[in-house]
Amino acid sequence: MTFSLIIKIIYLIFQAYGAIMTISILLSWIPGAFEIVFFRQIRKISDWDLETFRGKIVFGVVDFTPLVGLLIYSFILNLLTIWT
Repeated sequence: MTFSLIIKIIYLIFQAYGAIMTISILLSWIPGAFEIVFFRQIRKISDWDLETFRGKIVFGVVDFTPLVGLLIYSFILNLLTIWT
């Protein structure tokens, strides 16, 4: 019972972080979006994970590489749902 509760709490935290990563990826496609302080904070939160993926698959000004990081993250999140 306790293990299941811990996994559910971790899952909710990871789910919230996934939403922050998604917002950061979408904002990275909008020029000048990170000049707003709130959006810069969102980027700071998600950069530790997405920074390793940035700049690998770029078409014009749009960087699609963080989507790969988001897919890997979603896979990990799905593993957590299997354990609950």
